[in-house]
Amino acid sequence: TDLPGKSEEPNCACDQFRCGNGKCIPAAWKCNNMDECGDSSDEEICAREANPPTSASFQPCAYNQFQCLSRFTKVYTCLPESLKCDGNIDCLDLGDEIDCDVPTCGQWLKYFYGTFNSPNYPDFYPPGSNCTWLIDTGDHRKVILRFTDFKLDGTGYGDYVKIYDGLEENPHKLLRVLTAFDSHAPLTVVSSSGQIRVHFCADKVNAARGFNATYQVDGFCLPWEIPCGGNWGCYTEQQRCDGYWHCPNGRDEINCTVCQKEEFPCSRNGVCYPRSDRCNYQNHCPNGSDEKNCFFCQPGNFHCKNNRCVFESWVCDSQDDCGDGSDEENCPVIVPTRVITAAVIGSLICGLLLVIALGCTCKLYSLRMKLT
Repeated sequence: TDLPGKSEEPNCACDQFRCGNGKCIPAAWKCNNMDECGDSSDEEICAREANPPTSASFQPCAYNQFQCLSRFTKVYTCLPESLKCDGNIDCLDLGDEIDCDVPTCGQWLKYFYGTFNSPNYPDFYPPGSNCTWLIDTGDHRKVILRFTDFKLDGTGYGDYVKIYDGLEENPHKLLRVLTAFDSHAPLTVVSSSGQIRVHFCADKVNAARGFNATYQVDGFCLPWEIPCGGNWGCYTEQQRCDGYWHCPNGRDEINCTVCQKEEFPCSRNGVCYPRSDRCNYQNHCPNGSDEKNCFFCQPGNFHCKNNRCVFESWVCDSQDDCGDGSDEENCPVIVPTRVITAAVIGSLICGLLLVIALGCTCKLYSLRMKLT
């Protein structure tokens, strides 16, 4: 028996179910073994949900096709054989790319800067990928390698990226091993010379997005970067006047429109400070940016290895004021005054007790002699 409901409504409310014939009924009426829709669509959907499609529920594929649980639609479908072993993952279980000849990848890079990425990036890399990139800049300066995006699969034996200092696969020159646990960006690795080797290896269990990387010779600015001047590095247009000194000489924060001449911005909110207030261990900016990334300190301050500044009077006071312990390194061994004072007082007390003890001994001896 049909129960009343709104028919031919363009849309149903969030607590309603839309029937196959367009009627809207309360969602609670679905799957109650009663045909409230009139076309049984409120009961047929229950049977489909209780018995999801399997590979056995499909008709066999044509001779030039293969059956696949689509990675995109999550349903079984027939795909042409040409999609097998093409380096692109189409099946959710990777069946179209497992047991395939791994496509060649890797490159010899010989310029001052460049980019490279895992196969198919930003799509999934093929299972079993094995790639090597050799970076030889022809320059003696260090190579700065940055992974701007990094996502590896961690199932099975685990995929990894090994980075070597130099072109040889020398375990003694292994700079870093990156795995799925390092799936965050950016990641930076620096070599000791102008050569670096990057080896990417993936198992055949699963896959992920992979990585995108850039490299450049230390001190060499990329085409979209602006030099700080001298050998002070580079900065981008987005980093200009953001309150953070990317250049040791502050060139990226000079002559900003929000500040007066010879002043520097705390951020982009219009608060500024003079050069004399920078790196003197006193916060003048609400966000403390005037005390961050200090390459030099004001007179009367000590420069920490982590680019912080603390008062010189705090050096070698047995307190880690820098945060990295550099203000307590190479300090002479000096016994504090209070320790010396305590030692002197202790010695005097011990001497006094010794005198008292000797006096008591002598007194007892004299008494014994009188009795005898």
